[in-house]
Amino acid sequence: MTILVAILGLIALVVIHELGHMLTAKALGVRVPEFGIGFGPTLLKKKFGKTLYSLRLVQLGGFVKIAGMNDDATGPDTYPEKAAWKRALIIFAGPFANLVAAVLILAFIYMLGVPTGATTQVEEVVPDTLAAEVGVQSGDQMVSVNGEEVESWAGFQGALEGQQPGDTIELAVDRDGEQREFSGELAADPENPERAIVGVRPVIEYTSYGPLEALWLGTQRTVEIIGLFGWFIGQLVTGEMNFLENVSGPVGITSVGSDAVSQGTQSFATLLALISINLAVMNLLPILPLDGGHLFFIAAEKVMGRPVSTETLAKVAAFGVALVLMLMVFAIYADLSKIFTGTPFIPEQRP
Repeated sequence: MTILVAILGLIALVVIHELGHMLTAKALGVRVPEFGIGFGPTLLKKKFGKTLYSLRLVQLGGFVKIAGMNDDATGPDTYPEKAAWKRALIIFAGPFANLVAAVLILAFIYMLGVPTGATTQVEEVVPDTLAAEVGVQSGDQMVSVNGEEVESWAGFQGALEGQQPGDTIELAVDRDGEQREFSGELAADPENPERAIVGVRPVIEYTSYGPLEALWLGTQRTVEIIGLFGWFIGQLVTGEMNFLENVSGPVGITSVGSDAVSQGTQSFATLLALISINLAVMNLLPILPLDGGHLFFIAAEKVMGRPVSTETLAKVAAFGVALVLMLMVFAIYADLSKIFTGTPFIPEQRP
């Protein structure tokens, strides 16, 4: 079920992208013969005005047919007959729709509430640790470590610096207004045996925001993520990051999406926002048939004072398609290699 929800979320982002193209084309007087969700044989179809809306068998995204863009249609309501700035708007509308979607998703998350810090109150006690053995309970408030008072979670962690697994420490907690003291040996972190842990997880404080402030914060966060994606692409191009280790294809994205669904609404929504921004950024790369490639040649047309020849566009597009397909093959190979080697889809590196 989680995989299905993840796939539907990914399809929705692609449909939003294509909706951006379609709505802008219609607004600028360009005929749109068909808008489809999915590919392959048609399951359902209905015509409204001049546009046929269809639901296809293979649910792997969607498409929009714009008159004159990929066919021989002619007339004043076709894409080639429009001014360069109008064609640029139609092309840019797809990535822009994904950016708007990301801002709205992130704003929704800010309205629900985002974590702003950990408290000294115990949310959960980890089994087979010092805290569990000596009787620390959920709801206890950490007061001191080895006689050193702690007023924050950072202070609690700081009081444990230098401690090793097996070291004995003294804890004081506040339970229902009564202070209780415990003593015991620190356990080793299962994920890092050299690191000592008490065995408590803190209560996390959340802050929610009003609609306008949430929209502003969502916009700021989107801009920050765009910068990180730019940094990431630069690292891949220069070889600072390994492509196979740091890139995921459809298998990896679906797997991570499924995990995010199981972790709750906020985790899944955050992932959708990241993927939506990724779709926008990747589509703006100056490679045909990506949107960025079309924008590049519209700009070239303005500089040269004439359209780029059809033959040149066809050759560049063929190269671009081959490049995109090659990248997809490598991404799928990366997914499969991670599955067989047990490597996580999300790498440990952080900018």
